[in-house]
Amino acid sequence: MIAGGSTAIIASALSGAVPPESMAGMSGTSGSPSASAAVGPTVITAGFPTGGPGIFTDTCLRTKTAPDDPIRMHGMPGSSMQHDFFGNTATTASSVTRDLVGGSTSCTTSADASAYWTPVLFRNGTAMTPKGTLVYWRAPKGAQASVQTVPAGLTMIAGNEAADAPQGKAVIGWGCTGRTQLRLSDSPRDCTSGSQLRLTIAFPNCWDGTTLDGSKQTNVVALTGTACPASYPVQIPQVVVHVIYPTSLTSGLTLSISPTLQGSVTTAHADFMNGWNEPVLTADVTACVVTGTRCGPVSGADATPRGGQVG
Repeated sequence: MIAGGSTAIIASALSGAVPPESMAGMSGTSGSPSASAAVGPTVITAGFPTGGPGIFTDTCLRTKTAPDDPIRMHGMPGSSMQHDFFGNTATTASSVTRDLVGGSTSCTTSADASAYWTPVLFRNGTAMTPKGTLVYWRAPKGAQASVQTVPAGLTMIAGNEAADAPQGKAVIGWGCTGRTQLRLSDSPRDCTSGSQLRLTIAFPNCWDGTTLDGSKQTNVVALTGTACPASYPVQIPQVVVHVIYPTSLTSGLTLSISPTLQGSVTTAHADFMNGWNEPVLTADVTACVVTGTRCGPVSGADATPRGGQVG
């Protein structure tokens, strides 16, 4: 496992074939978000801040760049836009969720062997190497009590790779590192000296309860208000990824749109393939998100939270 040695830096800065096991009813996976009967670790949250949005975080370093997409172009290596991959170190175009669980990971907790990927960002035609991604697992204040764990086998896509206009900062937000610059914009803006560009992508958090495959982007929708719609009745933690780039300037920015072409930054999006140790994830969701507790960064095999600060 990669230990995530640059995590402190990050935290301070910071349609293709359907994979066969991503169908509801697959062997060993239930349509229920509580697919595993195993009991997770005890999560101690005494003294942590409460009364606000429940949240815990982990950070994952970039593992590779490749023109692959295991969700939309499953089994088709080299056919996708260029993506930066984070988390699971063995992700390929043919990966499925059961391949990831228990695998090597660049995240701060070895329990999170999920795969995360985003299109490569270029500045003046040169690809930038992200410093990493800070991942939030959260629920809005007032809506957390009904949250259930992310189901085993789930894949999701956030954002629209075909967008021709800003998608709205509730889904795709651009900002800068540093606590005085947390405000997000619909489009990239220059950062002050010493700060760096940050892309924030929020995943939908209402699941239909049966469809694990996210390739068509119809298995999850965004929560509005404090309750999920009847057709998407299962509220799961909202996954929010913050990708940090080594630049403070936004002129000349483009995103990969094919193996060799670049296009507008309006096409920003992110993909998630669940590779968590399910009992450990469930324990943190139950102890932190559902109770409205700010558990902060998690680390180690049991994803033990440190409390308070979330990065």
